[in-house]
Amino acid sequence: MTPEPAAGPAARGAARLVLRLPAETGYLAVIRELVAAAAREYHFSAAELTKVVMAVDEACVNVVQHAYGGAPPQRRPPLEVRVQVDPSRLVVIISDRSPVAFSPLDHPTPDLKAYWESAGPKGLGILILRQFMDQVSHSYLPGRGNRLRLVKYTSSPPPPSC
Repeated sequence: MTPEPAAGPAARGAARLVLRLPAETGYLAVIRELVAAAAREYHFSAAELTKVVMAVDEACVNVVQHAYGGAPPQRRPPLEVRVQVDPSRLVVIISDRSPVAFSPLDHPTPDLKAYWESAGPKGLGILILRQFMDQVSHSYLPGRGNRLRLVKYTSSPPPPSC
């Protein structure tokens, strides 16, 4: 995040941030840090921040691992992450340029009992998105790719100003 005037972004109302990064796992930490910094700046609780970061990371991991059918990283279009945050909510929009539509909303919520019995290390991403975010929506436009919109409302009032 770039430095803001003395009053800080939270005092002004809202912030809009955009990242366009290679669709590679090595860049996921940058996305996590951006989302966490935005949530902290707007006084999201530690629990809310953790949920948002985990859900965004899970969604981005799925894009990196599955959206481009095994194409080498240098042949993948960039991953775009938009963060819109204000004192009441944080919205993250994750866009890929996959030729295939994939909506996590079209898949059933995983059965936790079956998951634990299988001891599988993967498969909880859809559950994380649904449980950790207040709203999840998906759209797909042929030729433009998938767009996943995640919304988390804050339950923390901003601290008193000095």
